[in-house]
Amino acid sequence: MLAGAPKWLDSDRFDILAKAVSDAPGGDGPRIEIEDLRQMLQALLIDRFKMKTHMEDRPVSAYTLIAVNPKLRKADPLSRTRCKEGPGPDGKDPRVATPVLNRLLSCQNMTMGQIGDELQRVAGGYIYGPVLDGTGIKGSWDFTLSFSSADQTKARAAGGGGAAGGGAGGSSSSDGAASDPSGALTLFDAVSRQLGLKLEKQRRPAPVLVIDHIEEKPTEN
Repeated sequence: MLAGAPKWLDSDRFDILAKAVSDAPGGDGPRIEIEDLRQMLQALLIDRFKMKTHMEDRPVSAYTLIAVNPKLRKADPLSRTRCKEGPGPDGKDPRVATPVLNRLLSCQNMTMGQIGDELQRVAGGYIYGPVLDGTGIKGSWDFTLSFSSADQTKARAAGGGGAAGGGAGGSSSSDGAASDPSGALTLFDAVSRQLGLKLEKQRRPAPVLVIDHIEEKPTEN
C-alpha cells in the first residue's frame, strides 16, 4: 500500500533489463530465490528513481482472517514449516483438469498468523496489506489452496465470462450462486470453500509505504 505516489506512477511504463552476477565459475550459479530477487529489484528502483520513502501506520481497508467452518488438517508438530507452489502429499493437481485454477499452494505446519502472512505474499492483485488473524484458532495446520490468479478472474469478469471477479473488494460468489462456468475461482472464494475461513475487509491502522520523493525519469545506465 502506497501513499504520496504521483499520478504518473499509474500511467508511465518502463522496461527493466538487469543481470544478477553469480559468484560461481562461468556465472552458472544457483537459481535466485524470488524473495532475493524482489529485494534486488527494490534496490535498483530506489537507486534509479532517487526514491526517498518511509513507513508509517495509517487507517486503511485491510483484511482479517475469520473462522467460519474450518477445514484445515492438524499438522505434525515435528514437520517442517513451509509453503510451496504445487501439489501436496496426495499428489493431486486440479490445474490439470481446470487450467484456469492456475495457482496451487501447499502448506504444512502453519499457524493461523503464518497463513495470513502467506496469503498476503502469494495473492498479488487480491490483497495489498497485512492479513490479521481473527480466527482464535491455536496450533499448526496443513492445507492446500487452489485458485485463479487475479489477472485470470479480472480478464474473465471484463469479458463477461462469469462473476468470478470478487477482486480486491471481496468475493461476490461465496455462496456458489454466481460461479464462473469456466471453473475460475477467486482467492476469496477458494479460502471460503476449501479452508472454511473468510477474508473480511475492515478499517484499521496498517503499515503504508509513504513516498517522500521520486524522480519521474530514471537515471541512465
